[in-house]
Amino acid sequence: MAIKHKKKIICILLLLATLGITQQKNSDKIIYLKGSPEEMGKQHALFAAKEIKLMISEYIGNEIIDGKLKKSSQTHITTMKESLPKWFLDELNACATATGIDPDVLLYAQCEGDIKSLPGCTTYVAFGSATHDGAVQFGRNFDYYGLDSTKECARIFVMKPSGKGNHSFISIGWTGILGGWTFYNDKGLFVANNLGGFNKKDPKGIPTLIMLRIIAQKAATVEEGIALIKKYPRMRGQAIIIGHIGDPEKGIKPSASVVLYDAEKVVVKPAVDGFAFHSSVGTDKDELLKTVKANKKIVCDSIKAAGNDITLHSVAINPAKNKLWVAHGTRFGSHKNNYISFDIKKLLNN
Repeated sequence: MAIKHKKKIICILLLLATLGITQQKNSDKIIYLKGSPEEMGKQHALFAAKEIKLMISEYIGNEIIDGKLKKSSQTHITTMKESLPKWFLDELNACATATGIDPDVLLYAQCEGDIKSLPGCTTYVAFGSATHDGAVQFGRNFDYYGLDSTKECARIFVMKPSGKGNHSFISIGWTGILGGWTFYNDKGLFVANNLGGFNKKDPKGIPTLIMLRIIAQKAATVEEGIALIKKYPRMRGQAIIIGHIGDPEKGIKPSASVVLYDAEKVVVKPAVDGFAFHSSVGTDKDELLKTVKANKKIVCDSIKAAGNDITLHSVAINPAKNKLWVAHGTRFGSHKNNYISFDIKKLLNN
């Protein structure tokens, strides 16, 4: 019986592999951080100091001279720093100090994409009549020009900040980025960003990646996420997609919005017929929706079909099944890799 059982497991694993899915396993690609801002910053450095330095060297190395930012780059940081939450700066300073780099250098890495306005991304939230079974789905491709350090620096973070008003969350991101580009928190809130929005800029505004981190850590609903975007000054135009799984026991239905903003205005576009979508790389909305409605087995198939040569990570989430799928770790077309399946509750409760 033991041999038959073992053979059955092997057959299941082989089947999953042919579908491009592997099971959750212990991996150095997952970094768990918890505690105060200072503790989380130090832990980040403890687990990934080498990779943080690699990210800095490759990502913003041409903005640094003798370990310091060039004067032009330093101006961006000095102007914007006063708008940032103290807890974020405390975490960043602790991470930079423990890594052995200048905190302003690490802070510049958090807003490099805003300063240079690089592409791209596709994100959707679907529920109700938009899906084949009515269940909530989240999908997101992070599209960005390939970096050589992708294999070393791509990470899944599980972050548990202590203190009142903080939520635990999962982030798919990069070593040295204090958060990431794709989030899901313990209240069932999903948030991700795409290039978009409007054109007005504010040098004192919050950079996109830090805005995402604030929402993931502080918001429990779509409305709370939108309120945070409106509360803080905003560095530049951006599209942020926020979705929530709802709470049937409390009579709260799933919801989602695409939030388009810049330094002067915020425009909220709620989901239509259970579908919220945004793409800055030309993904066809109708074609993607068609795959979402037809997808009866593998949630990651829909977002996988929207991938392209500069997809650095691809993420699908099915809250009803408590599953998160992630494909990342290669410089080009990460959606072509295996999607690794993770148990959301196990990640957040580890």
